[in-house]
Amino acid sequence: MPSCLNPPCRKETKSICGGCKCVYFCGRECQVSIWKHHKHLCKGLGKQDDKECLIVDGMGPLGRDDIGTVPITNALKARGMESTVAHIDKGMYIPEQLALILQHKTALRVCIILGWGSGDDDFGCNDHDGFRQALVSWVQETGGTLIVQGERIAHAAGNWPEWFGLSWKSSDYSRTIHDRNPEHWSIPWFASDREAPNQAKSCMINQVEKHDILFGTTKDSKTFSPVPGFGGRDVGPGHTTFAVSKCGKGVVSFSGDVNAEKETIATIAIISQASSSSRVE
Repeated sequence: MPSCLNPPCRKETKSICGGCKCVYFCGRECQVSIWKHHKHLCKGLGKQDDKECLIVDGMGPLGRDDIGTVPITNALKARGMESTVAHIDKGMYIPEQLALILQHKTALRVCIILGWGSGDDDFGCNDHDGFRQALVSWVQETGGTLIVQGERIAHAAGNWPEWFGLSWKSSDYSRTIHDRNPEHWSIPWFASDREAPNQAKSCMINQVEKHDILFGTTKDSKTFSPVPGFGGRDVGPGHTTFAVSKCGKGVVSFSGDVNAEKETIATIAIISQASSSSRVE
């Protein structure tokens, strides 16, 4: 049995939360003392164990209620996917709880983390070994799909793509048009989908292997901006806004969008649905 969620305690556990059925407590006293840190995640998860997708909302610069939360939830629902939203706040022992959720919610096939790396607070996730091990295992061994959306790919305290052997790095903030890579391995997921976008307008990352670039720049790409002087600059090839990589039995993806562009939302929904219903080879 895991140890008590209450950090000062860590005694042998005797009971499990009756709400989420993910976290453990040594007794009533610790459960009451830690409830204020657990209730948002607990209420978001509910008692249903059949939700396919977990959306973690709160890591971005504006905190909870990320601009992409509702559009993504609606897009998934339109495709028949039920999701649950975990709203997080400071001081909630986030990495410990997320690790337990990934371990105990066996129906979860997709985890979408909004704002990881974009805000000033990573909630301790970057340097928490338990969370790292649970997330990597969930993707590589269980076959889960991790999608991270945000302004930057990594927080100053750490670079999560390295956990999966990926060298992805943040690039220039300038926005530009990225074309869909016709040679990407996931193209069959998009081929017959009427909502599949051919381009995406978003921020850039680099050091992405060519076969993992879903939306990337070309030699003719230029920056896009309504601000005079910032648009029309040459970008050149080699940058991407949507990277998608096979990792073990699962999938890891990053989207450099902070404005919940319709193309981004559609792509997230397509990847979520396709990867959750098919085994990645």
